[in-house]
Amino acid sequence: MHRILAASLLSTFLCAFSGLGRTSDTVRQAQQTLKDKGYDPGPIDGINGPRTQAAVRNYQEKEHLDADGQLGPKTLDNLGVKPASAGTQFGEAGENVKSSYSKGGKDMAEGTKEAGSALKHGEVVDGAKDFGKGVGHGAAQVGAGTGHAAKNAAKGVKSAVSGDTNKHK
Repeated sequence: MHRILAASLLSTFLCAFSGLGRTSDTVRQAQQTLKDKGYDPGPIDGINGPRTQAAVRNYQEKEHLDADGQLGPKTLDNLGVKPASAGTQFGEAGENVKSSYSKGGKDMAEGTKEAGSALKHGEVVDGAKDFGKGVGHGAAQVGAGTGHAAKNAAKGVKSAVSGDTNKHK
């Protein structure tokens, strides 16, 4: 009975240890890339600790990714560490469009609302400025999201056509 228990523990440890080696290499690559891009992940040690997670979260916010602090497929792909599958890339492109168009629409609506309020009070010039700002900010959101979506869709097409998800540029 003790032999079975010992063998089970040993095999579990060996499986976990071999997985950690692979994971720590990926984390180390991500840490180095984050550092190269100006984010401080702490020491390049392959440990996904609090400083690395904070750097990942800051990077994700800047890149308009889900800022969860995790080194998931989308973040690793965006960093250039490990390419995501074509399906993930196409899904991300759709999320880019949905999010940016939603935010852009809200900005435009807010500008229109402020313009309406200004016009109601006889402030035509201020109303025109408010409307212009809303449309400008909204169009910027839509443009940024469309650019991110095009980039992700292109990566998805490349992965799907080449079938090679091990090369990443």
